[in-house]
Amino acid sequence: MAKTMVISLGGSRRRKRGEVLFRFDSFCQPGYPAQLAGAFRDNVRTLLGLAHLEAAAPGETRCWSFQLELHRHPPTVVRLFVVEEEVAASPHRQCHLCRVVGWGRHLICSKRFHFVLPKRESSVETDGLCYGVSGHGGGTEKASKGTATSRGHLLHGIVHLNGYGHLVGIHGFEGGSDFVSGHQIMDLWDRICSALHVRKVSLVDTARKGHMVLRLLHGVAYGDTWFGRWGYRYGRPSYGVALQAYQQSLHALQSVPLCVLLPHLSCFTQDLPMLVTKYQAISGHKLLNLGDLLRFMLDLRTRLPATSVTAMDYRGIMSDASCRWSAKRVDMAARAVVDALRRSSSDARWVTRQEVRDAARAYIGDTGLLDFVLKSLGNHIVGNYVVRRAMNPVTKVLEYCLEDVSSVLPAAAPGAGVATPGQGKMRVRFHLTRAQLMRDLVHLYRHVLKEPSQALTTGAFGAIPVAVRMVLDIKHFVKDYHEGIMAATSNGGIGHVYVSLCCTLVVRNGGPELVPPYETVTVPAHATVGELKWEVQRLFRDMYLALRTFTAESVLGIGAGQDASAVLGLIGVGSTVVVEGVVDEEQQQQAEDGDLKKEAPAICEGSGDVGERVVDCVCGADDDDGERMACCDICEAWQHTRCAGVADAEDVPHVFLCSRCDNDVVSFPALSC
Repeated sequence: MAKTMVISLGGSRRRKRGEVLFRFDSFCQPGYPAQLAGAFRDNVRTLLGLAHLEAAAPGETRCWSFQLELHRHPPTVVRLFVVEEEVAASPHRQCHLCRVVGWGRHLICSKRFHFVLPKRESSVETDGLCYGVSGHGGGTEKASKGTATSRGHLLHGIVHLNGYGHLVGIHGFEGGSDFVSGHQIMDLWDRICSALHVRKVSLVDTARKGHMVLRLLHGVAYGDTWFGRWGYRYGRPSYGVALQAYQQSLHALQSVPLCVLLPHLSCFTQDLPMLVTKYQAISGHKLLNLGDLLRFMLDLRTRLPATSVTAMDYRGIMSDASCRWSAKRVDMAARAVVDALRRSSSDARWVTRQEVRDAARAYIGDTGLLDFVLKSLGNHIVGNYVVRRAMNPVTKVLEYCLEDVSSVLPAAAPGAGVATPGQGKMRVRFHLTRAQLMRDLVHLYRHVLKEPSQALTTGAFGAIPVAVRMVLDIKHFVKDYHEGIMAATSNGGIGHVYVSLCCTLVVRNGGPELVPPYETVTVPAHATVGELKWEVQRLFRDMYLALRTFTAESVLGIGAGQDASAVLGLIGVGSTVVVEGVVDEEQQQQAEDGDLKKEAPAICEGSGDVGERVVDCVCGADDDDGERMACCDICEAWQHTRCAGVADAEDVPHVFLCSRCDNDVVSFPALSC
């Protein structure tokens, strides 16, 4: 067996001489760091030409790195690595992720590019670089058979040379990141894919937030997954759950009416009705269904500070023994201070006491009243603002700052913990933290979605567990980046100097599996048919292992003997060019004999013993979806262990029969002596 090659990542945090520093938030935006207008195979070479080539012995896997600056003050830099994997030399030629997402008939490309943002000092195994799948949270679901787990990189993405790729893993703050969030990492990955003109990117969504599965939580709240904001949509069925059934399940869970749910729950418990009533009061508007409630709670979480937001109503200072002014004058002075802070403290800047006093003096002539209000307003609410007061640790001077809480508690409603005038100094206006909200969210998720009580499994609510299971069964999501690129190529592929054409192949002696997707081929505008055939032959030989000995013979639709004719005179703008040819099987076998694997090589990502599986499951699945399966010992059809009633794959009996064969065996007549 071939040895595993290991590349050290993140070995030195010191910027090397001559290495360019790129901005993290704008890396791979249009035109930065380079203008990229070709296909992925060309764009990735252009981008890597700007990277730092890591030290490596001749003949070993090549690796490049980019220094990405997160912040200038304090200086914070992360390193993005790009590893070029030579598939012919890899012990794992086939891509498991291609097979489970439905791309098993794709020809195996000659190269794979791995984009890695390491968490800390680490190394990467290049024999597939750990084809694991994980989400942006702190945990993952139990991996399917044959799926490794992530090595803990902040980002790991794979793109095959033909532009099809996979998002393998992403980890934000909760997954161990020190400086960059999951949103920032996803934005970076999305910009890289858009800039390089990838075709499609798949992912297996196992992201969690604590014990909550995000594709269920966000699905009920927003009708989409957490990855949906970047354009990832339903990719393929799992356990036979088609797109329509998945969408109907999401809609059914979102539409559960609270006016029906609460009275039903109140007969069994008071916790959930009280929780719903609390957030109904905080929202200030009617929450009609379960989707409205979860969406409000998730939106509110993003606006709440991580620590306690506790403040007293400023009217309580009027009960202080040293207050000798009327309520009207105190109210006027407090609002003048807030207005002065609003004008002076842009971007939550702290302002000195003297600056605030000087600004408010234009409206309040009584300096004694102004000094009293400034002394008393620390950590009090005036209107929609909390007035914060603290001593600067360097200058030892009192400073003031405003904190806008209008989005946290937009309306004063009964039950929301809102103080009313005259309730006294110690009455707390509100006290809601992100941690408290998360506890409420987990409680709601657990008792309504994950582990519904008996009250929600009978009658009209009996459909909730079924819909939850269907939503959780769907894990494969895909983003199509190439739709706009294809349209641009078809409509504007002609220039004054070069012409771009969409080309594919027909291999006469290759069988139906040797039909690669189209590729954009660029040739000079004056190119001949012969030159076009040579360029197509060169391109597809370089791209796919099974086509390394392909010889282009003719262009369909163009008669023989036209090799010297100009392309533009025979092929219309925007049309697809099909080149016909053959593969020299003897030369191909010789090429394979020089590779790492000596046995008969696989041609497609899903070919070989894995791709020959015949899936025939009672759930309706007819293809491998990456879930645990077992093979019937009679008909050799594969089906899900869950559908066969096997709780754990390790509990599969030594002789396993599918339900159809089991019934056939039972129906055999008894043998008599």
